[in-house]
Amino acid sequence: MWIFKRLRKTHLRLATSEGFPDVIDAVRDKLGSHGFSGEANRLHKLVHEMAWTTSNELYGELRLALNKIRKESRSLPPEIATEIRRLIKSIDQICRWR
Repeated sequence: MWIFKRLRKTHLRLATSEGFPDVIDAVRDKLGSHGFSGEANRLHKLVHEMAWTTSNELYGELRLALNKIRKESRSLPPEIATEIRRLIKSIDQICRWR
């Protein structure tokens, strides 16, 4: 599952804020299935167990957590590492940080 969803043959759009947790959950499940349970639990807590004042606050915390996972978990499978990089880039675009 990827954050971009096909609308038509040539148009892409970002997942909605309601759909974004599903994207994070998919990455969380992949991390857990490859033995990265601590990292998977961190993403689960951020998305499902914490309350956020604004969506930017949630996206900011997710970006920090994903970046930490990317930097500290050098043994990530390539497909998960690629997905994490794409998510970070998407968060930057959503929040217009970069």
